[in-house]
Amino acid sequence: MKRIKLIGLLFGILAAFAGQGFCQTNLQFTGIRVTDEGNMHLAWASISNEVYQIDEADALIDTNTGSTTWNLLYDSYPSQGTNTFWLDTGNYNLSPQILNPKDMPMRFYRIVDLGQDGLASDEPTVAILSPTNGTAVTGELSITVIATTDQPVLSGTKLFVDGQEMQMADSTTNYSVGSTNYEVDTYSINTCEWGNETHTLFATAESESGFGDTFGSGPVATGHGVSAFVPVLFSNLVTRISFSQPSFDPSSGQTQQVSAVFAANCNWTLNIVDIFSNVVLTATGSGTSMLYNWDGTGTGETNLPNGIYFYYISAATNGESPGAMLSGGSSSIASSSVAHPESPELWAVAPGSEDVVPLAIYPQGFDTNGFTIFSATPSEVEALTASSSSESGVAMDSGGSFSSDASGGSSSASSQNPPATPQRPPNNPVRGLAGTFGIAYDTYSANGTNGFTLAPILNGLGIPGDYVQLEGNPGSSTGHAAPILPYKAEANNFISQMQHWGWNNALLKVDDQLKINDLIGSGTPFNNVNLGVLMFHGVYGTTIDYNGQPAKQIYFPITSGGGAQYLRLEQMNLGGSGTNGLKWMALLECNSLFHTDWQSMQNAGGYPYNSNLHLLLGVETTNYTSNTILSKWARYMNYGTSPNANSANPLTIRNAWYQAAQDAYRGSGFTYANTIKFVVAGDSACFGDYLQNNFAPGGSWTIDSPVQVWP
Repeated sequence: MKRIKLIGLLFGILAAFAGQGFCQTNLQFTGIRVTDEGNMHLAWASISNEVYQIDEADALIDTNTGSTTWNLLYDSYPSQGTNTFWLDTGNYNLSPQILNPKDMPMRFYRIVDLGQDGLASDEPTVAILSPTNGTAVTGELSITVIATTDQPVLSGTKLFVDGQEMQMADSTTNYSVGSTNYEVDTYSINTCEWGNETHTLFATAESESGFGDTFGSGPVATGHGVSAFVPVLFSNLVTRISFSQPSFDPSSGQTQQVSAVFAANCNWTLNIVDIFSNVVLTATGSGTSMLYNWDGTGTGETNLPNGIYFYYISAATNGESPGAMLSGGSSSIASSSVAHPESPELWAVAPGSEDVVPLAIYPQGFDTNGFTIFSATPSEVEALTASSSSESGVAMDSGGSFSSDASGGSSSASSQNPPATPQRPPNNPVRGLAGTFGIAYDTYSANGTNGFTLAPILNGLGIPGDYVQLEGNPGSSTGHAAPILPYKAEANNFISQMQHWGWNNALLKVDDQLKINDLIGSGTPFNNVNLGVLMFHGVYGTTIDYNGQPAKQIYFPITSGGGAQYLRLEQMNLGGSGTNGLKWMALLECNSLFHTDWQSMQNAGGYPYNSNLHLLLGVETTNYTSNTILSKWARYMNYGTSPNANSANPLTIRNAWYQAAQDAYRGSGFTYANTIKFVVAGDSACFGDYLQNNFAPGGSWTIDSPVQVWP
């Protein structure tokens, strides 16, 4: 049974609601505090090898439902042993996005214990190789993480700083030695985005007992590993660089506020640079902090095109040459001028009392139901108790520690160590919006490791017991859809990458959020975004299905609750008109464009597209999950394959599909059981489409010869 603990956190007034029917001691909160950046730090007593889900609500009572409406904030967070912590900075991979808590008037939380890992006795191991404990660092920091497992699948690592997940690794190397699989990941963060103090690094890894991609494969168990904590001292002259806007669209009246705090009184320079390394605007000033409001225009208020723009900040202490402190300065200067505020603590007010006392005086497990519990520094409590104010709660500053003219918000990277890419959270150095995209996927996990069983498909001739054969199996055979948990990481990496390049995630449906009717006919919501991605199991028929156009069909199992049913590819009618309509759809499923069945459908007049669709991108064979394939596709379409900053050379959508698959599979280090081939079908006039420049449909539909992407 899932075990749940509730806590409510209101900005302005912080109150905790313990108990309320949730009495499990393993989910007792051990600490809740607001960081000086306005993030929420949650810690709870935990059990080793358990996995947790963090949910949030914007109100305790939803006026529409009369109950609490919980939204998934973070999923599959592994236990760190007997005490686990996590940092809420919002979730920008969701649609709609969940904003940073400092940007919300209130936020309530609940922690859900999802139970023990299926591989609890054989978890992967993960460690941070560099930096080492106690290292003092400045500017750009490279972090190397290694993970190992004897399970067949090692599906990636994640890096956390102070409990906040970072962007995906810059590079990944997979290899095997005997029965052990290894993954070495290199991450980079810009330490100028944080304050000058010690920060805690740790990494997690996930492994699976199988890929689960092949239709009919058996149950898949999952394991999670957590590294030891690595404390590292960040020491920079330029600190706390941030943006005010998660996305910056001047056409809607937005202004991008770029802010930073300096460890000494400085002369500073901000250069805004386009993707071709041209400086489009320069601003200068002096002081212990900076704030620049950019309206999206260049020098002399010149108009600028939409696109990627980097924010480079350099600073020098007053009286020194402009470049003297470019790399962040000495640690003595950085540390001597940084104020270290008191740490917030938990305080409690018992029902019917006005006395504010430390929560720590109550023993663990003490029933605090009805208590008002809040986070504050000792000085704030002293000021509260000395005040004669009639307010019923505690006034708390939920913002950061910036100077009064500096904006809060999310961080970009500094100029000292390019590329200047925001990473916490993944905001976008983008002016304007490039377009919209949508993604849906099914992890088939509602029934745990058992997956879903699907009934045979009657072939439509009206003859009892006469079924469609799937992939040569007897028609009376049931189908089995195993869980594919890595889809979540695969999708999140794609969302982050697309948003980074200025695309708006306008549609996201996961598991039961996606209904089979969402994909049937021209009314699908996917026809209202420019680019779509679907990730399911896929299976092809080897005998004729007479339920629609008489043809061999391609099928996708779609779940609902504990059951599932097949969707025929032919039932789709993909393509949307106008600027906001669907032009390109990727079907990242096994056999999603299996040649024999595709031609059979075409010959019978079964078309899953209309005249508005440009391209269908799919798979000819079995394919396997990869947490980089979609993110590479996004990068290659928007930017190209160059590893260097400011060297944009985007690939066509079609070529990026093939290149991303080749790089993801051939660079993975895994030995796959089958040859993998990708394929693209589409209007012949659109095979040269770029995201930035595409062609109106007007030719005839055709399909590529499959391209082998592994081995």
